[in-house]
Amino acid sequence: MRNNRKTKWDTLASDIEGAIEESFDKLQSLSEEVVNKRPAPSDWSAKEVIGHLIDSASNNHQRFVRLQIADGLAFPDYGHDNDAWVKIQKYQEVSWNDLLDFWQCLNRHLARIIRNVNEACIDHIWVVDEDNTITLGELMIDYLRHLKAHIVQIEDCVGG
Repeated sequence: MRNNRKTKWDTLASDIEGAIEESFDKLQSLSEEVVNKRPAPSDWSAKEVIGHLIDSASNNHQRFVRLQIADGLAFPDYGHDNDAWVKIQKYQEVSWNDLLDFWQCLNRHLARIIRNVNEACIDHIWVVDEDNTITLGELMIDYLRHLKAHIVQIEDCVGG
């Protein structure tokens, strides 16, 4: 059982929840026309950015859980295939409300995992490739940075 002392992981989880809740209401009010628009032909629409954030959440879900089970894990980084992930899943064709609901639920779940992380596993390492590793703690912290960066991207994309 956890004690009542607030940890940095509680704070991180709350920051993720706050970012999602603050953005959700604003994003939910956007029309399909607005969220389907691409700033440039090769850019993602707001729908596709949310789709990418869904991919990020689902990939990180595996990392956050598995790195609490074992150390030194090597699993693929989908980072170089982001466009393929978005294209294959056809996020542009999914209803905006469905995307937002899924995104919100996934992030609430990740926040729960982070809030309850096993402190003994914080330094467990994900072997990204032969030259790069990242600890579970660093990965969880970077998740919030990545989330916020793409929320700004969406705001820029929709003009608001």
